[in-house]
Amino acid sequence: MFAKKVAVPAFLIVALLSVFLIQDIRGAAVLQATYINVGQGDSALLRDANGFTLLIDGGRTSAGPTVVAVLKNLGISSVDVLLASHADSDHIGGLITVLADQSIAVQRVLYNGYPGTTATWGTFATAVADRGLALEPAQFPGTLQLGQMTVWVMNPASGLDSPETNDASLVMMVTYGSRRFLFTGDIDTTIEATVMARGTPLAADILKVAHHGSVYSSSPNFVASVQPKEAVISVGDNSYGHPSATTIARLNETGARVWRTDRDGSIVFNTDGIVYTIISPSLYDVFIPLVMR
Repeated sequence: MFAKKVAVPAFLIVALLSVFLIQDIRGAAVLQATYINVGQGDSALLRDANGFTLLIDGGRTSAGPTVVAVLKNLGISSVDVLLASHADSDHIGGLITVLADQSIAVQRVLYNGYPGTTATWGTFATAVADRGLALEPAQFPGTLQLGQMTVWVMNPASGLDSPETNDASLVMMVTYGSRRFLFTGDIDTTIEATVMARGTPLAADILKVAHHGSVYSSSPNFVASVQPKEAVISVGDNSYGHPSATTIARLNETGARVWRTDRDGSIVFNTDGIVYTIISPSLYDVFIPLVMR
C-alpha cells in the first residue's frame, strides 16, 4: 500500500524523477517539456538533448521560488532563452525571481514586442536590464532555432496599435523531430481565428490550452485545427471560472487527454522526436507513468 500523503512537494518529485527519465525512451536522449504547477498562471520549461534550456513564462511573483527550485533541482544553472509570452503578471511575475537569482545565468530574453504598463512589467524590464540584456521581440512571421528546437511564431504581428495584452500573446509552435508543442498564451477566440486565417499549420501533439481554459478561448474550430493528443491547462485557484466545463468538453470531443496543473501537478513530457511519454504526480504524490504515444 502507498503511504498516505507523503509530505514532499510535487515539483520536487518531478524534478528528481525527471533526472532518471531524461533517457527513458528507447535509450535515446530526449527533449523534456515540463509544465510547471505555478497555480493560476503559466510556466513551462523545455530542455533539449544537448541541454539547451527554454523557459516560457514564470507564473505570478509568488510562484518565482517554485520556478527557481525546479531549475536548480534539475541542475540547470543557465537559461539559454527566457521568454515572456505577454505582459500579464501571472506570466512574467515569477521570471523576475529567476532574473534576480545570480546563481542562474540568463543568456537571452524574448518577448512579444509589446511592453506592459504595470508596475510588475516595470520590475521585469528593470531586472532584464540589470542583467545587461535587451528585450528581443519575437513576432509573426518568424522562425527561431533554439538549440534542437525549431519555433514557429504565429502571433502577434508587428505594428499593432496598443493591443490588449492577451491579444498580443505569443503563439508558438515548438517542433522537435516529428513532435509538436503548441503554446497559446492567453489568446481568445478572436485571435484564434486570426491565427487560423494566417494559414500556418496548427496540428500539434501537445497543446498548452489558451488562457487557463477560459470559456472565451479554445473555439471548436481552433481545437479541431490543432487536434491535440494531450491538452495541458495551467490553472490554480481563481474567481474567473477557469477552466470552463465547455472548454474541457471541446477538448474531450477531439479525443485529447486533458491535464490540469491544479489537479495533476506539474506535467512532464519526454520525447525523442518520434514517441513521447508522460509523467505526472497526482494530488497524492503518486507517479503515473503512461504508455508511449
